[in-house]
Amino acid sequence: MDELTRHFREAVAGSPPSRIDLDGLITADRQRRRHRAWTLAGTGVAAAVAAVAVPTLGAVPGPGGMALPPMSSGSGDASLCPAPIPLPSGPEPSVQPYDTVRARPTEPWQVGVPRLTAALRAALASTVPTNLRVTGTVPECDRPQFAYQPPYRQYETIATLSRDGWHSHLKVALYPTPAQAQADCADAPDGRNCEVRGLGDDGVVMLSTSTDPAGGTLRWVQLRRVDGTSVTVTVGNLLYGDRGPVDRAAREALLTSQELIELARAPGLTLYP
Repeated sequence: MDELTRHFREAVAGSPPSRIDLDGLITADRQRRRHRAWTLAGTGVAAAVAAVAVPTLGAVPGPGGMALPPMSSGSGDASLCPAPIPLPSGPEPSVQPYDTVRARPTEPWQVGVPRLTAALRAALASTVPTNLRVTGTVPECDRPQFAYQPPYRQYETIATLSRDGWHSHLKVALYPTPAQAQADCADAPDGRNCEVRGLGDDGVVMLSTSTDPAGGTLRWVQLRRVDGTSVTVTVGNLLYGDRGPVDRAAREALLTSQELIELARAPGLTLYP
């Protein structure tokens, strides 16, 4: 049993029955971390959140790190803060091979990070209600931005949503759609509470809502774009832990499933610009 599993089991010990299959969730997350067919609806994010407490200036990613271009001197929407490089917690993962529904993107990550960051910030500005504050998790940086994970060939970001002193976490990840991916709820944190919707030219979206033993809510949306990009958006505190006082973690997810869908289908959030 690894450290992450131990924390999960301690968190749910003695709690009322949950709608979430804990063993299935842990098993699925291990498989996703090994094979890269995961969508980050699982528990690995807690380590990434904790790791950004040590910022590293620079742009060269390690085998298991996240990478950002050097800090931009501009003031536009794509300006970036210093790059966080998570500390390794085990053997360095190799690049995870998997076939994709179309040829892999050729855009260098040094170009993709600022482009997607600008698209993300624009999407958040048009989607998130004005009474919610969105902040990044990179120290000394108050704006969300993408980082690139070389082993998994994906872009991801974690942000904090705040309202009236309560907060929740927002996770956005983009990666090339695996060839074996299906438009179903196999990756949902709670497959028993999941729906599949067709979005016409935008592709197919899966949406799920989960509840933890303490009553906290996690909302998850996964979009399979017709261009071969997969976008996963998750909001809540259930699987990410809490970076602030525990009693200030919002029980609700702060964003609705429809708002997550609109964020995922933002035109700029694609790997094939």
